[in-house]
Amino acid sequence: MLNAVVRVVAAALLIYAAGQKLAAPRSFRSTLTALHVPRPVLVSVGVPMAELAAGFFLLIAPRTAVTVALVAALGLSFAAAGALAMGRGTKVKCACFGQADGGDLGIRQIAVLPLWGGVAVLAAWTPDRSPSGPELAVGVTLALAVFAALKVIPLTRKNREYMQAMVPQ
Repeated sequence: MLNAVVRVVAAALLIYAAGQKLAAPRSFRSTLTALHVPRPVLVSVGVPMAELAAGFFLLIAPRTAVTVALVAALGLSFAAAGALAMGRGTKVKCACFGQADGGDLGIRQIAVLPLWGGVAVLAAWTPDRSPSGPELAVGVTLALAVFAALKVIPLTRKNREYMQAMVPQ
């Protein structure tokens, strides 16, 4: 059960992060440019696609080598970005979760590397009878709905305040 919970949480984080990067590509591209990553436009599409793939594979095919490799590679790339920013002594905005993340790249990405390694190992050791049917799909859908609601509710409030300010009284 712990294995399934870890995989679902990691998958939700990866899918959410990918969605945020795809929704606000400039933020992520500027991070890549600040890190002097070659071809930032291509990488700004490739990383979220890899995150989406890893997230969905964690849910539907956790025991495959592709899943383990994607999760491990993403963890290593996140840590490398943190190390690169620290090594250059420059402050680079993370954009790990699109515009939602205001932190700087650095020790946080390096410190999380063992967790991504743990997720990759757990994916490889997923028991044959782990949840992977409709229950898991419903759980993931609910988790993503909560993430979406947390994003939409503040925007709705701001829109309501804006509209009230615009309506003559």
